[in-house]
Amino acid sequence: MKSLHTELVENGPSDACTGEVEQKNTRTRGKSSEQLPDRGWAELMGTNRQTYKRVNGAIRKR
Repeated sequence: MKSLHTELVENGPSDACTGEVEQKNTRTRGKSSEQLPDRGWAELMGTNRQTYKRVNGAIRKR
């Protein structure tokens, strides 16, 4: 790997700064094939979980 100074001396100032850089293709993004229904989202967020409450030292369902 050459240093920037040696590249400037060999190629001149314009060629040393324009090195080849691989660019990723960001325009083609695959969609996720899994689409969850509303019930699936609610389950993931935990809205349909059982809730517990302490009553006189005992833990009971709400």
